Amino acid sequence: MRTRRLLALVWLCFVIRALFYCALFPVWEGYDEPYHFAFLQYVGAHCRLPARTGPVTREVEASLHVLPLSWQQRLHPVAPPIYTQDTYWRLPEADRRALQEQLRALPSEWASQPGTNLPLYEAQQAPLYYWLFSLPLRAAWGWPLPARVMLIRMLAVILASFFIPIGYSAARHFLASEKLAIAVMAVISCMPELMVNICRVGNESLSLLVYTSLTLTLLLAFEQPVGLRFLPAAGLLLGLGLVTKAYFLTAVPALVLIAMLAAWRWWAERRRVTVRLGIALALALVISFPWYWRNHTLTGSWSGELNDAAAAHLNKSQLIATIPHVNWAGGVVSVLLSHVWFGGWSFLKLQKPVYALFAGGMLLALLGLLKAVLNWRQQRPRLYTGAPAMGFVLGSLYAMFWLGLLYNVLVVYVNTGVSASDGWYMYALVVAEVLLACGGLLALAPRNWRPAVLPVLAIAFAAIDLYGVNALLLPYYTGLIAHLPGTNIVRPATLQQLMGNVSLLLRHAAVNKPARLGPPTFAVLLVLYYASTLALVAVACVCTRRIDGNVSGKVVPTSEPAVSSLPSGGAV
Repeated sequence: MRTRRLLALVWLCFVIRALFYCALFPVWEGYDEPYHFAFLQYVGAHCRLPARTGPVTREVEASLHVLPLSWQQRLHPVAPPIYTQDTYWRLPEADRRALQEQLRALPSEWASQPGTNLPLYEAQQAPLYYWLFSLPLRAAWGWPLPARVMLIRMLAVILASFFIPIGYSAARHFLASEKLAIAVMAVISCMPELMVNICRVGNESLSLLVYTSLTLTLLLAFEQPVGLRFLPAAGLLLGLGLVTKAYFLTAVPALVLIAMLAAWRWWAERRRVTVRLGIALALALVISFPWYWRNHTLTGSWSGELNDAAAAHLNKSQLIATIPHVNWAGGVVSVLLSHVWFGGWSFLKLQKPVYALFAGGMLLALLGLLKAVLNWRQQRPRLYTGAPAMGFVLGSLYAMFWLGLLYNVLVVYVNTGVSASDGWYMYALVVAEVLLACGGLLALAPRNWRPAVLPVLAIAFAAIDLYGVNALLLPYYTGLIAHLPGTNIVRPATLQQLMGNVSLLLRHAAVNKPARLGPPTFAVLLVLYYASTLALVAVACVCTRRIDGNVSGKVVPTSEPAVSSLPSGGAV
């Protein structure tokens, strides 16, 4: 009962934090948010997918001229006048009020009419999210634009929040302690870039739920031979993922690798493994093939992603010849930076030492995983990083996803000459990532320090979350701070600035938001955000207070010993 209450508390804190982030972000501050929303509008109005070369809706296009836009959007081909967060808050108050009146006066029929020439580039996205969320959007068609955006944000994060109990179940199949599994979910719920990624109009929220469900299903399928019955369910989830985001393509080779391991472990069951794998792949193919065939027909690329489609004219030998010219170190750094913390579509950043500190933590986790793999025979019957097969399941998903990101770095370079990719995509498999990281750190830490690993992680993520919100996001979105002239640098607000402008922060945070999200409501959400963040840290500390040095490994059932189930020489 206490475990359930702690898990419910983590779930509640996650939802509160997510709803606060939904309220904090200005309309269109989420990554590519106006283009995702225009996609939803098109599906809601016409009950079909938009053309890849079509324009955004007239309403979205008009809103870009009256709303304060993210710093990144100033580089988009939007006709003037446009106002960034910097320039909007420097306008006289009368001019800002006039723009707000223009926003409220946008005709509702413009939501179904095409704009002029601003391309709807997010028509590249797989369709499942847009079909699902076009239904509540259609029900709220007559609402003001900010209210509709907030509705979709809130519904998306509530749906995504179900990854908490599913992720907890996955953690229980990797860790031996229920409380450790809850602590892992508390750590994940403290991660700020996870909130930045899902608290917007976009399909990442659905991807988080589907990828977490797929992770749990694969752990169930390959923990014991009887679990092979879950393989068709994994194929079903993979198919749903493939029509949610193209990066689920990386899970296909991971599934095959995991099945090969299962056939090796349970040699007598190899035929059943092969049959169930075939069923799983067939289900995924039936669900997703029409979409990917459409992509290939229209673009020559199976994924349909813009950069991949732009590189489709190159054959494999030409792509391979490009590999030495890519700045791979820069590409990896861009992924890690945007994975740790990026402040929305304005790309606000923390100080470099913060990123260096988290990079050091990732390196330690990797070293710990290597140590666990090399010493797994000495860890029986308990393994600090879980049973070897469970680690292989998580590691395969994570490694294949990284290969997909590196491929994206390659095609982005081919298309733009820039070696970069987007690290926030990795939050789709954040449960697998954090389980692997915690397992590595637990394996590397001295025995007496192991109970402190998860609390330290929770405190670290909560610290950069609180700092990012209070020193950068909130003051930037309310005009208290801005970019230095002629630079991409934003100096964080000081405590003195914040304390002296509380009323201004609350008033400006409610500008261009739904009518019910006024300063008092935002103040309540802010207080609840502080309380829930601190509560998550407390949960992580309470859940690890009484563990000993060995409890972080999974106890494998006696009917299937971890070591004897592997063939001779089969270290994984």
